[in-house]
Amino acid sequence: MSASTEVPTIPSMSSLLSHLGFAPREVVEVILTTVAVDGLPNAAPMGVWVHEDWSLTLRPFRDTLTARNLTEIPEAVINITNDPYIFFRTAFKEETVAGEELSFEHAKSVKALRLRGMLGYIEVSVKPSGGQHATSAPKSEPDVMEFECSVRKVDAPARPQAVHSRARCAAIEAVIHATRIRALHTVDPGKSKQLLVRIQECLSLVQRVAPGSTHAKVVEETLQLVQRWMTT
Repeated sequence: MSASTEVPTIPSMSSLLSHLGFAPREVVEVILTTVAVDGLPNAAPMGVWVHEDWSLTLRPFRDTLTARNLTEIPEAVINITNDPYIFFRTAFKEETVAGEELSFEHAKSVKALRLRGMLGYIEVSVKPSGGQHATSAPKSEPDVMEFECSVRKVDAPARPQAVHSRARCAAIEAVIHATRIRALHTVDPGKSKQLLVRIQECLSLVQRVAPGSTHAKVVEETLQLVQRWMTT
């Protein structure tokens, strides 16, 4: 059984988003897939702000392919996953496993493709933010663009609730910190050093609760990438 609907109403929207783990006044971490004008898909980790009225806002860094794609083709798919390796692969695809291709499939209502095998999907069209959620959303950084989402379709297959894994959460957090370091290390070295300490703390936790696991490998390789950026 699955929960799936086209252009949901506000009541059904809250139910469907709750089913996927979303909650108002919260940033959730997802994989956002977009498409370029030449048809090439792109996948990248993205924080999505959920407002009190269940509307969604995206905030990609201005100089990223995600921001460029959303500006040129204002459609995307919010891919739901709790797999740290998917976050790692999509965040650092140019710098990690060569030849290991991401697997895409067609979305049902937008041009952007979506990743195969995710826990759920939200297909959206976007437009530049008009600022109506300024009081409920966190202050954006100067180099961040804001896009408001209009939900076109929600596809939320029924899945059993996963047990809580400290290692899984820490690994995803480490990748998210690293994406910020990649954007900031040349312009804000102080902030980057703070984020580096957090990644090291994530590694300490994962090595304690999941030594030798895939989660540990994700954090170890993430830390290696960050240290290389910050010393070149």
